[in-house]
Amino acid sequence: MRCSPACAFPTADSAICPAPIPSSPVPRPSARWPSLRGLLRVAALLGVALLGYLLWQHGAGVARALGAVGWLLVPIVLIHLGQIWLSGAAWHAVAATAEPLPCATYVWTRWIREAVGGLLPLAQIGGEVVGGRLLVLAGATPAEAAASIAVDLTLEALTLGVFIALGLGYVWLSGTGQGLIGYTLLGLAVLGPAVLALLALQRLRLEGRVARWCQRLTRRWPRLRMQGLEDLCHAIQASHRQPGALARGFAYHLLGWLGGVIEIYVVAQAIALPVSLGQGLVIESLGQAARSAAFFVPAGLGVQEGSLLLLASELGLPAVTGLSLSLVKRLREVVLGLPALLAWQAIESGRWARFRCRSAAAPPSA
Repeated sequence: MRCSPACAFPTADSAICPAPIPSSPVPRPSARWPSLRGLLRVAALLGVALLGYLLWQHGAGVARALGAVGWLLVPIVLIHLGQIWLSGAAWHAVAATAEPLPCATYVWTRWIREAVGGLLPLAQIGGEVVGGRLLVLAGATPAEAAASIAVDLTLEALTLGVFIALGLGYVWLSGTGQGLIGYTLLGLAVLGPAVLALLALQRLRLEGRVARWCQRLTRRWPRLRMQGLEDLCHAIQASHRQPGALARGFAYHLLGWLGGVIEIYVVAQAIALPVSLGQGLVIESLGQAARSAAFFVPAGLGVQEGSLLLLASELGLPAVTGLSLSLVKRLREVVLGLPALLAWQAIESGRWARFRCRSAAAPPSA
């Protein structure tokens, strides 16, 4: 198996990375990683503290709202399953693999990928890495899996920008919540250039440049294997050579974001809160903008709750509305996420069991 410096998803019986270059010592793990994990823990604790404070302030109203959900949690879960299907279909559309995988594989993997990111925020492995590994187990190469995730995340970010623009358009046309426009534009000014730079980097014709760069490196260090990086660039460019597939992926992702508006509306009706579809558009789009801007807070703990409370207040709704909406969404995450985590563990356990059987059956080496 080839090792991609950008993103590798090794199987249990494959080599993980090339041998170290003899001319330089093997680097020790960077001291920055423990500090980064510490910062994530601090951000998570601050988010939990904010969530606790909001519940302390509005706990009685939230408890009444959650108690009214009942069986209406079923359509809420079904709506989000539709969003997962759309996200998986978008991922399938942009994936350029030598041996095409069925759409169901991407939908299934998206379900697990989302659960890992939402329910295991402090884990040492992210949802995208798990998703890439599952694609490799399904038959994709590591470069194809990494490239499909990179292109898919870029399209998802671009469609989120369109979705946020729709929410801002409603705010401007309705004349309510005008104070939200400035904050949202500031957030877009920070995140927008990063997304556009990522898109521009992918759109550049990188194959020739990367090949020349790899040749120079391998001449300097003959044992250094750079084929994985070249394969990754080829796979990304293969995805960008399919404009029809990119358009389908864009449409699927945008429909997925709009599905969140329907979820907000159904949740509001379930807990008897006065939220219209237009207000749901503002709450969902600008709430997603806040959560994306606070990407360093694991699972958006506290950020999602605080932003939805603020958005509801700016729209003239009771403060408890935003907090109740957020907690119902958290409940839906748990209901959908726990089975996904169990499915992931079943896949890994079966893989490990097969690996042990092969190892036991292998003849001893001389």
